[in-house]
Amino acid sequence: MLRHRDLGLPSQDVTVAGATEVATADLDGDGYADVTTTAGEALGEQEAERTQATVRTVPYISWGGPGGPHRTRSAARVQLTGPDDGVDAQRPTVGDFNGDGHHDLALVRADRHSLLVLYGPFDRAGKAARTVPYASPLEGHGEIGDLIADTIADTADGRHRATDLVVHALNDNDQSGSILLTAGSHGLSHTGRGLREGNSIAFGDFDGDGRRDVAVGDSGTRNDEPGVETERPDIGKTVSVYHKGAAPAAGSAPRPLKVPGMSGTLAAADTDGDGTDELAVSLGRGGVELLTLRGSRPATTRVARRHLLTRAAPAVVDGESVRKGERAARLYGVADFDHDGKDEVVLAWGPGLAFSRYGERPEWWWITDGTADKTAFSSKPFAADAD
Repeated sequence: MLRHRDLGLPSQDVTVAGATEVATADLDGDGYADVTTTAGEALGEQEAERTQATVRTVPYISWGGPGGPHRTRSAARVQLTGPDDGVDAQRPTVGDFNGDGHHDLALVRADRHSLLVLYGPFDRAGKAARTVPYASPLEGHGEIGDLIADTIADTADGRHRATDLVVHALNDNDQSGSILLTAGSHGLSHTGRGLREGNSIAFGDFDGDGRRDVAVGDSGTRNDEPGVETERPDIGKTVSVYHKGAAPAAGSAPRPLKVPGMSGTLAAADTDGDGTDELAVSLGRGGVELLTLRGSRPATTRVARRHLLTRAAPAVVDGESVRKGERAARLYGVADFDHDGKDEVVLAWGPGLAFSRYGERPEWWWITDGTADKTAFSSKPFAADAD
């Protein structure tokens, strides 16, 4: 466990630390993962009076090494467009936005109406090889809420894959619009493709053509603001897949696929290693539905197969009874942990409201091949050892 002081963040003039929201990437290309987080630095009296703020949020890089970041030098303050520039407090988004093999960072700026893309490699002073400011591409859809990047990986022929980026609008337990910025050898485009409103986004190759698609899901949650009654009643609990290279006709959008019970989280999972991803959809009642899709055009994409994957905690955990309706595990993530070319689907469960409402503090884990468990365990002993 790394604490604030372990990351080498300066103790003076830092009033807010985002050490619980970190991103990892090899930003200097030395083969060791670095830890990037945001921290707040106190403003001087004159600047505070001018900006009507007391703290500026800036990113820091804690350099990795053989002994981890706590064995290396102090963290470097990332150099932005100038000493007065600041960012939003959320963790930086990692990608390779020009496909050169160096890890890059994308950050929402403090005004939430613009972003910065910092192209690696970074030097030990925190300066990127190139820094490019972007105006918000949302065009009236509101402030930027999240930046979602595709997974960094090589293509089948060993080339570095440039990772696209989705700019998602801020929302309040609602569905909001997004813009897809495509990546190439020169970096991210400044304008992009508008995506449907939703609150969950996942990249994957859902048609097996070797190109990365984007899935956008609408969990059905609404904030009941005026106008919600005018939307189609069947638009909630649906997913739309935008296939790369299959642009829809003007004014049209991919046909929504109905997924009853979906709760929001989406992920791509190639559980059989055939190069085509299944779409993993978390369910409100617990568990995950794995969807095999067919068709590569907006009007033809359909669900060819559905597979329900569920796990549940025991009736008694640590001497405490767990009610039947509170035992279901939820989708936690997808990864190829053993590097066999097949993804594992991870489900997790935790006691109490922190998990049932927000997915926080999971204790029980199931690592599956999409059907059967490869391993299952409780992480509570690990936390006890850390204490």
